[in-house]
Amino acid sequence: MAEDQEANAQDVIMQLRYLQNLYTQQYESLQNSITSYSLSATALQRNIDLLVRYNMVQDSNIMISGEGGVYVPGKIGKSEQVLTYVGGGYLIEQEPAKALEFMRENQKKGEAALSRMLSDKKKLEGELLDIDYKLNALEYQQQGRRQ
Repeated sequence: MAEDQEANAQDVIMQLRYLQNLYTQQYESLQNSITSYSLSATALQRNIDLLVRYNMVQDSNIMISGEGGVYVPGKIGKSEQVLTYVGGGYLIEQEPAKALEFMRENQKKGEAALSRMLSDKKKLEGELLDIDYKLNALEYQQQGRRQ
């Protein structure tokens, strides 16, 4: 009888450890997604800020980053259209106001996605804590039986 309980407890512990590893992987993946979104949200906000000031920056001199610390002088010309990245490697030509509207809509969708990710992260944290509690309780019980 005691051997059956010991075997059952070991099975439960193995299942809980499996779930713990699975949830930990999901948690890390979610954390990476949150970090990636945060970086892209920062770039999106910079683009929105640029579009808000679009009329002020026309005919301005700028320095264009060539990566690795190299900057090339440039000038922003006057234009009634801007190129907007719409995903999948595609750019479309739009009026600045429409591009700004598109960017702000993307920002709202991104904030909603971030909210869902943070909610999922919190749920996973709760599940991991619950599994840790159960594992500790089972291991404590097993130690008590062995003594």
